[in-house]
Amino acid sequence: MKINAINSTAFKGLFTDKTAQNGGNWLMEYSPYSWEKNNTSKMSDKQKVDVYASTLPDNEELYTKFANGAESSRDILGTESYYLHSDGKMRRTITEVPAMNREESLKVLNKKLGVFLRMKDLECLSIKSQIPDIPKAVREASANYRNSEGDIPVRLFSTSYERGLAMENMRNVFDNVKGYAIDLYNKFNLYAKLKESADSVRTFRETNSKEIAELESLRKAGNLIDISRRDIREPDNALIDNLVHNFSTLKSKFLCLPNKLISMDEILRILGCSAETSESKRQIINYIKKLI
Repeated sequence: MKINAINSTAFKGLFTDKTAQNGGNWLMEYSPYSWEKNNTSKMSDKQKVDVYASTLPDNEELYTKFANGAESSRDILGTESYYLHSDGKMRRTITEVPAMNREESLKVLNKKLGVFLRMKDLECLSIKSQIPDIPKAVREASANYRNSEGDIPVRLFSTSYERGLAMENMRNVFDNVKGYAIDLYNKFNLYAKLKESADSVRTFRETNSKEIAELESLRKAGNLIDISRRDIREPDNALIDNLVHNFSTLKSKFLCLPNKLISMDEILRILGCSAETSESKRQIINYIKKLI
């Protein structure tokens, strides 16, 4: 499947090829997800894409080795982050730039999940295209089995070699039929796995879309405390500022962590914090640190 790379400087998130803007000199930037590398907002190691999986790795890889010895590593959007030429020359330096917040991360993830679903659809079509040939092959093999059965010598002076040869032929035909049946069974299981994982990905994507809309609405209304980026100095400043200056309105706000969105009202109820005290603020900060 051909995947068009998103190399525009307008694209923000994960791998972005800035070579054209760098005078033609290799420049590959990487902006991590907010939740990447155990909620540290730092770049994680590459992991190969499994088309049968229900999720994508945070730093996914489509690896290709060419006949001439060259190697290429791309993300699912088609951006090439590593290339080894057949002459040994290599492009692989990656510049890690500031991470995305959770809202930006979810938008980029959903873009990738859309491509992931198209990969699954193509794999499903590939499997389906192979299945019609199997019943035909089974029917032909079954006919050969019956013909081989008729070839078994029954005359009085037939040799054991002749009978053994005919039986061996029957066994070979039977093994072929069994192989076709197993192949059909395996293809059905792969097809079912693809469909089930695709349903999971669609559900996950829809959930992400709802959260993106909620984050946009909360941010616009001024009811969002966003501490989802953890790669900056003092990442909890927005929370501390609200605890110090806006404690009375905390109940109406939502806290955006690297990996989830949670209401401050829920946190206050869990902790039993109803009054503004130094102790209640300390409890809130300690509880939230455990969530990250």
